[in-house]
Amino acid sequence: SYYSAMVHAERLAAMGQTIATLSHHIKNILQGIRGGSYLIEEGLKGSDQEVIRRGWRIVEKNQERISSLVLDMLTFSKDREPELIAADLNETVSDVVELMQTRAAEAAVQLAWQPRADLPMFTFDPELLHRAILNVVTNAIDACEKQDGSRAEVSIEYTLGDRTVRIVVADNGEGIAPDDIKKIFSVFESRKGARGTGLGLPVSQKILREHGGDIHVESTLGVGSKFILELPALAAEDSKVGKTMAS
Repeated sequence: SYYSAMVHAERLAAMGQTIATLSHHIKNILQGIRGGSYLIEEGLKGSDQEVIRRGWRIVEKNQERISSLVLDMLTFSKDREPELIAADLNETVSDVVELMQTRAAEAAVQLAWQPRADLPMFTFDPELLHRAILNVVTNAIDACEKQDGSRAEVSIEYTLGDRTVRIVVADNGEGIAPDDIKKIFSVFESRKGARGTGLGLPVSQKILREHGGDIHVESTLGVGSKFILELPALAAEDSKVGKTMAS
């Protein structure tokens, strides 16, 4: 039918856009790897350890970029039920912050985080939530890179008895224009130019929503942004957790 043909055409167009966008990002990453490999080769020829180190850092950085892109693609392309287990939210956030400290240092950004005392164990998928927080923290670091007094801060907001626990990622970067706030959760919408894939924030939003939560943003141009990741505060001892998420 005409309708089926239209739907099929729209899907093909969307697939074409997806392939074109991802091909562009993969091409950029491969160019980076080639550039790093060239430096390593030149360094080996001249026995120059500093040039070898520079080349290896470039290869390593682009290896991380392609790994991140593949993980985001896999997360975004399929619906999956979070594998809910009793887990320590402080530990999950700490793992992300520790992982991002090197990137923050390279960007001259102070990355601050203080684990929340007396936080109960919650029920969530640590692997998926780690991915969601990682994307938002990466975004915060990139937003205030190389600015004077650049700072990104991660915190947890929770009061005993609350139905929601919040992971807050705030930065004092460039901020986001009101019109752009509506777009940042759209696939392939990136404000980072060639560095961004436009998948990070949509993936984070998808993960939070699969948990029954959501992600919100407050931002002022020239002042900074605050991303609030909301998660249902499902206590670890709640035997009805599986049923709650399934309903």
